[in-house]
Amino acid sequence: MKDLWSIYAPGNRTRMLLLAGFLIAAIAIVDWVATHYISLGFLYLFPIIVLGGFLSRPQIVGVALVCAVLQEVFSNLPENEAVVRLVLSSTSFVGTGLFISEMIRNRRIVLRHLGELENQVKLRQDAEEQLRSLIESSPAAIVTIDSDGKILLANEAAQQLLAPGHTSLPGQAVSSYLPALETVLRNHPSRAFRTTLQCTGRRTDGEIFLAGVWFSTYNTLSGPRLAGIIVDLSEDLRNREDLSLDHLLKNTRILMSAVAHDSQPQRSRVGSPQEPFAHR
Repeated sequence: MKDLWSIYAPGNRTRMLLLAGFLIAAIAIVDWVATHYISLGFLYLFPIIVLGGFLSRPQIVGVALVCAVLQEVFSNLPENEAVVRLVLSSTSFVGTGLFISEMIRNRRIVLRHLGELENQVKLRQDAEEQLRSLIESSPAAIVTIDSDGKILLANEAAQQLLAPGHTSLPGQAVSSYLPALETVLRNHPSRAFRTTLQCTGRRTDGEIFLAGVWFSTYNTLSGPRLAGIIVDLSEDLRNREDLSLDHLLKNTRILMSAVAHDSQPQRSRVGSPQEPFAHR
């Protein structure tokens, strides 16, 4: 069937038009010379079928009428029925040509739409593949969560942050790791969030850490979902505490130095009156 449709390819237009013209001429000659009792006019359907895939509607009607006239001119049938036969053959040829034309046009439209759809699917697959590669190669932990609080997607960084050396995160409840995210989905299912929060995180081995989360919620046909980027802030918190302690110690040393510096002149002033008294 595919090979049959291939004759209507745009690249075959010239050859098919020449073939149809040759068939019309050959049928007319054979009908005029070789037949005396029957008409071969029905054979004009074949060139019309060929032309229907390449000509416009007015052109198809014109060729069909020419074929109907040729059929009647070279026919040996009774002349008193010529008008009826001409009308019937014209209708048959025109209808066949227009039917083929419409069928070919619809098929080309379907193929064009199918090509566009395949192109869109390919572009979407490429975009999804690029996004998947970006997520997997990200040093930040990225997860998506469904409306039931189940982890749908987690990259390698999220696996190492939340469950290093344990079972895969997808399919597990996020409440075991970040209860605050499940609370957001359950308590505000219809509200859109694009914000950050700091919350308590828990690893599979029970270790508690301070988590910084950048997350947003969005709606799908399956319900609301949440996408978040997670980082461990425990080290930053310890660094800030150490820095604060360093500042406190430095300020304390400065204060003690100032106190010691202020107390030294006082001792000098106290001792100076005693020298003349001792001299006397």
